[in-house]
Amino acid sequence: MGCIILEEQAADDDVLVPPTNFSMVEDGIFRSGLPQPVNFRFLQTLNLRSIIYLCPKPYPEENLKFLQSNNIRLFQFGIEGKTHRTGCLVGCLRKLQSWCLSSVLEEYQRFAGVKSRITDMRFIETFEVICLRQCLYSIIYRYHGYGSKKRRLLYREEKLQKPQITLV
Repeated sequence: MGCIILEEQAADDDVLVPPTNFSMVEDGIFRSGLPQPVNFRFLQTLNLRSIIYLCPKPYPEENLKFLQSNNIRLFQFGIEGKTHRTGCLVGCLRKLQSWCLSSVLEEYQRFAGVKSRITDMRFIETFEVICLRQCLYSIIYRYHGYGSKKRRLLYREEKLQKPQITLV
């Protein structure tokens, strides 16, 4: 007669559970659904400094306590409407990163799942990256000041993109 030996399961405290739709967007930047208390231990491993909350509803009290006890700042930008807010934001970032549109929309649909909406995809598709770049350059310029080497490099890049006029 055979015998099956089962290893003792790890205690619940040892299990790290990421929030729904969790993924890395960029080094140090992550996306997810609203974290639940079961996700807090996982989030602690990320050494987060801030969380951006895109929903207009108040941030849950239990989550606020977690943020306070871990010295994490909350930034809330309450975006109204029935959109996949995070997917739209990441989609616009991907366009800024010069991803091809089909890859941007595929990523959006993968994470949005049943929340995928034609209006969201149209918003991402028509999002004007050049306007955002100009805004970001302005912020970098103000943040780093007039003598910043980074700003001078960006300024030179901007000049290279402008057409040259020659007089005959």
